[in-house]
Amino acid sequence: MKDNFARQYIHITGIVQGVGFRPFVYQLALQYALVGWVINDSEGVKIEAQGNIENLERFITSLEQQAPPLSRIDDITVISLSLWQSSEKPALFSIEKSQHCDSTTVCVSPDQGLCHACKQDIANPASRYYRYPFTNCTHCGPRYSITRALPYDRVTTSMASFALCHDCQQAYENPLDRRYHAQPISCNVCGPWTRFIDYRDDAIVDVELTQQVAINQLAQRLQAGAVVAIKGLGGFHLVCDGTNTDAVAQLRHIKHRQQKPLAVMVADIDTAQQLVTGNVIEWQALDSQARPIVLMHKSHTIDCGESTINLADNVAPHVPYLGVMLPYTPLHYLLFAALEKNNTAAILVMTSANVSGMPIATEIEQIEQQFSGMIDSVLDHNRPIVHACDDSVVHYAGEKIRTLRMARGYAPYSHFGHQAETITLALGAQQKSTIALALPKQWVLSPYIGDLNNLDTEQRYQQTVADLQQLYQVTAEQIVCDKHPSYYSTAYAKQLITATEMPVNRLQVQHHHAHILAVMAEFNLTEPVLGFTFDGTGWGDDDTVWGGEVLLASCQDYQRIGKLRPFRLIGGEQAIKQPARLLFAMLLECYALDDIKAMQLSAFSTWTEAHFNNLHQLWQSGSRSPYTSSIGRLIDAWACLLGLVDKVNYEGQCGLLLEQAAKQNIYHIPLSFQISAAGIIDWQPLFTHVLPLVSDVSDERRQPWINSLAHSMLMAIAKMIATIAKQYPSHAVVLGGGVFQNRVLVDHIYRQFSEHSQPLYCGEKLPSNDGAIAAGQLWYALHHQSIKSPSESQEA
Repeated sequence: MKDNFARQYIHITGIVQGVGFRPFVYQLALQYALVGWVINDSEGVKIEAQGNIENLERFITSLEQQAPPLSRIDDITVISLSLWQSSEKPALFSIEKSQHCDSTTVCVSPDQGLCHACKQDIANPASRYYRYPFTNCTHCGPRYSITRALPYDRVTTSMASFALCHDCQQAYENPLDRRYHAQPISCNVCGPWTRFIDYRDDAIVDVELTQQVAINQLAQRLQAGAVVAIKGLGGFHLVCDGTNTDAVAQLRHIKHRQQKPLAVMVADIDTAQQLVTGNVIEWQALDSQARPIVLMHKSHTIDCGESTINLADNVAPHVPYLGVMLPYTPLHYLLFAALEKNNTAAILVMTSANVSGMPIATEIEQIEQQFSGMIDSVLDHNRPIVHACDDSVVHYAGEKIRTLRMARGYAPYSHFGHQAETITLALGAQQKSTIALALPKQWVLSPYIGDLNNLDTEQRYQQTVADLQQLYQVTAEQIVCDKHPSYYSTAYAKQLITATEMPVNRLQVQHHHAHILAVMAEFNLTEPVLGFTFDGTGWGDDDTVWGGEVLLASCQDYQRIGKLRPFRLIGGEQAIKQPARLLFAMLLECYALDDIKAMQLSAFSTWTEAHFNNLHQLWQSGSRSPYTSSIGRLIDAWACLLGLVDKVNYEGQCGLLLEQAAKQNIYHIPLSFQISAAGIIDWQPLFTHVLPLVSDVSDERRQPWINSLAHSMLMAIAKMIATIAKQYPSHAVVLGGGVFQNRVLVDHIYRQFSEHSQPLYCGEKLPSNDGAIAAGQLWYALHHQSIKSPSESQEA
């Protein structure tokens, strides 16, 4: 009889905690008549199971094929053991208490949107969770944002201070209940609660409004046109009625965000389908449990039966897309139910609660500090946020959903494999900062933190560095950073090394090489590639500003085989904000000053003779006017030439306006770059073709002409990439950098390559922008062959 039985030890790593994995194992074990145990620890899920050999095989197969929806299995190790002696053999299969290990190989699960079953619970008057704004189970709810340490257990989360009531305790301890060991489990009796805080001058505070009453009060304020704040999973949102132009204007004033598009949350898919258009893949992304903001083609009117509701024009002005997301917490659903009861439009502008440039607020004190006297009220709650986490943003380009901002629902992003001999911390870039950590069996990329341009964001960045290492119980033995001498992340690398008692190695990676490496990391590419890295700025090895680079890149090195023809940034940072300076600098590379004045371009219509001459002197002397090879800046100059922009109000504005115009194109004007034998990508032929026509185009033909030139510029970039790629047919092509967030451009590139066998890669899970730089830096470190000594590397 024993010949038909076996005992096996099974170790599973990946996202296997906080996702209902142990009850899933327990139920499978009962199904296959196995005895033994399953346990959580900081190395993953561990199982010992004994039973019929055939049943054990089916059990292991089912573990992989039927795993819970939020789980991700990276590796399963199976070791055969001798059968238990009769005195040792467990009578049943059990779930044992979690244990702590010195090492951590488990992955932290991102926060997830409310599941369908919990949504039904909050709408069911017979349920204990009826209208409870913190309802969750093992298939949904907060994870990363409440986790203090691993393994993921209630005592290591911000729910530790909320003692379970009798009913919740029973559900928590019942392996057949979907709330078994759901660490944030709670109810109206024992859990967190919401409260309404009134900031109006005439506020009456005799009675504190909580839970549904607080939500109803907030709904009334939104209906009346107020701007409010709501505490969510990973931080606060500023919120207003998306159909109320005055309310949106007030929110923009409060946030110091005058033109950059805002996103909206809508009650359901039906509302979204009347507000935006998209393909099946976009709708699937919108309705996924990760609940990202999806940038979709917008329309301005919602048909609501007999009435028509207009989205406020100032929500996302002058751009082709609207960022839309669906409710993802019970509180959101209860708020929309209250708004529906009041017959209020189910469209809410919902943006991170912070003054532009600051990190998202996670505590009521931060809200009061930034917005005192400016917002009407706050819907707060008393479940602490351990880790800030903004909303993720995605869009559809090149026939794929691609991430623009990786945060809630997607991050922390963990990637299994590539054994790290050294615990390595990558510190990312200056803008869209993230950090990454290489561990023995995985590497991890943090959620989006922000631009490191102020003390508050720098402090949030430092806290994330400390938290991520603490979470995985490691201290970095090696640090990798950008080469830019003025980046905060570069300075912080030196600060960390100085403050650490043990020797710490430092590596530096050139910014644009890191862009290519990030894509290589996502797709596990280790062979040399042909990389096109196009963005706004990055420190080049020749001390100029790069951004239009063609690299033959490996995991360890690169060769710069091509670049955009350089031009000056007249006045440095001022040129980025005033693209007419960029246009002027490019024209000065080709024409005499008097000839440029004689062109009488509208971009220079407000310039005086003195202004022309002053900028010309700056250009001649090179004072505060470094050379750049940036395609991002070329796009800015082209948008300025076409009259699409005068002053840049937010990053990426010129590219987005160019995209808006290109999407309205009705005919093609053939434009091409000239590529020299030395790999110089010359933009002069584009201007030579267009400038003589500027004054000849009639007013009635001007807008179609502008649209065509916008489209033709993006087509020219796509053709240039395809032309260069043909010279390197044995290399996979990799696209990296913020310019590849332009979906019209990416669509054209993928069409150019559709008839070729040459593989083409562009970030999907990881963003093309600087948010993935830390991953690229880590990929370099993981493949670095010649580790210098700490003393040598600190001088590198």
